[in-house]
Amino acid sequence: MLSNSSDPQNRFAALDLGSNTLRLLAAEPAERGFTRLHYSQIITRLGERLHETGTLCEPAMERTLDGVKSLIDSAAKWRPFKIAVTATHALRCAANMEEFKNRFRKKFGFDLQVISQEREAAFTLKGAEMVLGGGSPILLFDIGGGSTEFIYKNGNKNVRSVGTDLGVVRLAETFIKTAPLEFEEFAGLTNYLIKEVAGVAGRLEIERPFTLAGTAGTITSIAAMRFDVSPYDPDKINNRVLRVDDIKKLLDKVGGMTIEERSRIPAISQGREDLIIPGIGIVLAVMEGFGVDRISVSDAGLLEGVMLSLIDGSVEGTQL
Repeated sequence: MLSNSSDPQNRFAALDLGSNTLRLLAAEPAERGFTRLHYSQIITRLGERLHETGTLCEPAMERTLDGVKSLIDSAAKWRPFKIAVTATHALRCAANMEEFKNRFRKKFGFDLQVISQEREAAFTLKGAEMVLGGGSPILLFDIGGGSTEFIYKNGNKNVRSVGTDLGVVRLAETFIKTAPLEFEEFAGLTNYLIKEVAGVAGRLEIERPFTLAGTAGTITSIAAMRFDVSPYDPDKINNRVLRVDDIKKLLDKVGGMTIEERSRIPAISQGREDLIIPGIGIVLAVMEGFGVDRISVSDAGLLEGVMLSLIDGSVEGTQL
């Protein structure tokens, strides 16, 4: 991390308000994108039971508002900075979205931005290409708490995206009730995922050959477990390749554990112990559905794409 001697008028912060996890990145422009000054995350599970009720529940909203304050406070030494707070699937779907936005504005004095699925996909690709490069064709998928986004860039660099509601929070609440994992539960999840991924594949019309790449917490947790990266270091994760046999072995290992046993695995963040199984299920279903046996890993994605866009002015921020 750099010292606190950089130009305070040239600092930025991006805060991703996800369905499961809040993440804040503070940075300053650099020749190749930006230099990271600070990063922090917290799990608040904003999308808890959203698929059942259609609304954000009161405890989840309170946890999330408190979590946003905690993250902003964690970056206090880097202020002032220009900040953008973006929200995705949970806010897009919630009937009480406006209530949450109003409470956010009242608490923090500025507005959060609820971005569309298309903008989310564009930001995710922009961020991931910092790691993966701009080559094509590539199929990138981003597993979130409330949704999974698929972004495909073909050989002509045309981009198509499909958003799904294959979020690990909903899948865990719907399909996976036990730990250690029961075979019947995972079989039911797998059957559902295979059908959903087949629908995505039909819409994207993938040209072969292509590179399959994954970003966000599930895929980076799998990579950290596979390559024994502890403490977590994005530089030891980026551009690693996961093979299908590696992921199946991890499923057998982690699936056989209790929640408490999973919590002792350094690569599984606290609050993600019940989500890693549906996350692995999504990864395996994507590999099967698109007929590939390996995945490239990117720690960078949506948050980094928002940061790049904040720096270049295509996303508005608030001085804080």
